[in-house]
Amino acid sequence: MIDWFFTTLKTYPEIAIFLALALGYYFGKFTYKGIGLGSVTATLIAAVVIGQIGITVNQPLKAFSFLMFLFAVGYAVGPQFVRGIASSGLPQAIFSVVQCIFSLVACVVVAKLAGYDLGYAAGLYSGSQTISAAMGLSTDAINRLGLPPDQAKALLNNMPIAYAVTYMFGTMGSAIVIAIVGPKLLGIDLVAACKDYEEKHGGGKKQVGGPGTAWTRWALRAYRVQPGGKAAGLRVAEAESIVPDARLFILRIR
Repeated sequence: MIDWFFTTLKTYPEIAIFLALALGYYFGKFTYKGIGLGSVTATLIAAVVIGQIGITVNQPLKAFSFLMFLFAVGYAVGPQFVRGIASSGLPQAIFSVVQCIFSLVACVVVAKLAGYDLGYAAGLYSGSQTISAAMGLSTDAINRLGLPPDQAKALLNNMPIAYAVTYMFGTMGSAIVIAIVGPKLLGIDLVAACKDYEEKHGGGKKQVGGPGTAWTRWALRAYRVQPGGKAAGLRVAEAESIVPDARLFILRIR
């Protein structure tokens, strides 16, 4: 039975991909004291485990999946990036430059001390900094070095190994440092600081109908209008005009 399962995954690597996704999204939702793997890291771990049976993914599928990942990341963070640049562009740009320099220098130093080749070093940088796009750039750079095919292939094969191992720490380690270690070192109450930041930059306190109520646990809320209430017998537009200064949206009154 198990041999048939392994043979099926090797023959149809698409099944292995979706199996890794399913396992990653299932186990990624579990947390311990507020810290969890997340769907991305859990999927990566699942893929590493499944890949031990020797599944070979062809190059077009690798390229397509990687491009789809980059598209999804850009599509998700694009609006936030534009808003951040528009509101506080110069400080963010300076911080990004400093962070990029220190991240690159740290990875180069560690790679030199550990005696890594170009493949492992590129994977270390991509995974530890969770910069998946660096994998594509590193692959293109190695292919342009003019190395013998066997040597170039060995470097390219080493890259995802270092990436998979260090990516786990890049996500979990940063979460632990930011959520637990960092606030303790700085003596900051993280919950209170986040609440204060949200009130300052989110348009005020979370009042009924205010800007701070954009996120809710429920997609729809329904209220019973008491007889004689202010909204009793009114149309939708009339009910919304009761609080003209608040962002109140009513779908239907019946």
